[in-house]
Amino acid sequence: MRALAYAMVLLIPFAGSVPAASAQAASPPAAAAHVAVQAGVRIAPDTVRVGQPFLVILRVRAARTATVVFPAGPDSGGAVEALDPRALSTAPGASSADFTATYRLAAWDLGRQNVTFVPALVRGDGADESVSFGNLAVLVTPITPADAAHRVPRAARALFALPRSWWPAWEIAAAALAILLILWLIARWWRRRPRHDAQAANPYADATRDFGALERLGLLDAGESGRYVALSTGIMRAYLVRRLAPAAIAFTSAELIAALAEDRRVPRARLEALLVESDRVKFARETLSAAEARALGADARRVVEEVEQRVAAAEAAAAEAAATPAAASRRNSASDTRGHAA
Repeated sequence: MRALAYAMVLLIPFAGSVPAASAQAASPPAAAAHVAVQAGVRIAPDTVRVGQPFLVILRVRAARTATVVFPAGPDSGGAVEALDPRALSTAPGASSADFTATYRLAAWDLGRQNVTFVPALVRGDGADESVSFGNLAVLVTPITPADAAHRVPRAARALFALPRSWWPAWEIAAAALAILLILWLIARWWRRRPRHDAQAANPYADATRDFGALERLGLLDAGESGRYVALSTGIMRAYLVRRLAPAAIAFTSAELIAALAEDRRVPRARLEALLVESDRVKFARETLSAAEARALGADARRVVEEVEQRVAAAEAAAAEAAATPAAASRRNSASDTRGHAA
């Protein structure tokens, strides 16, 4: 429905203004006083659904020199509210101008809803007029169909609708098998993992291999005499610790010498001289020639070989000593057996 009304109004003050277009220079000032103030309203569309936006357009025709103050929005106490700020526009004519305010609104209750605006204020040459827009209304219809008797509501669903199938059992079995397989693989790896802390079966073979690798580095030819001596004595220390004194792995040179002082298999004087010279090179930055460094390296290798020979000889003697009483015991047992048989 479109509503259009024009009326004469009384004077009333109001806030918010739209300036009118300036009068032409050739027009006499007295001509603007003869323009009658007219008002009009248009609602588009006039029938809406709940929450559907619609437009209300308020129009006032007044003199070109007049100023029209439109309301900021509809009455906030009703069921209709503004969605956007008002939009103001002016269309000037020869002696008058059309002042327009456009409101974008929405209604939230059903039925015929009133759209109430306070009067607009027209300010002219020394005289103010208020313009009322009458009783405006919009028809709000429901969203649901008019006849909903044939609509049957759907039954309530269960809180947890779990399908009955054989998949859950298979999934649980597969997950259990996967966990068992992973545990078996972890246990197998744990049993076969490399033991980095385990000592090699033959310390002498390791020392011989390390001395050979040291010679292949060519440190003496590169002028690294101190490094060559430090590595040579380090190989010797590692052999002695693994072969004779496993608890002395973190000992200093003096502590290692003291730990091996009572061991007759170790040439103490040569070992002490080698360790002292090595400490001078490592900590005092003593400079050695290539020949001196080579001699110290060879002496460290001879200490390892000599200790290995003495250890092997001692082990052989101990084995022979242990075997001799056993052989004598066996001979005595055989003699006793023959005596009883005779």
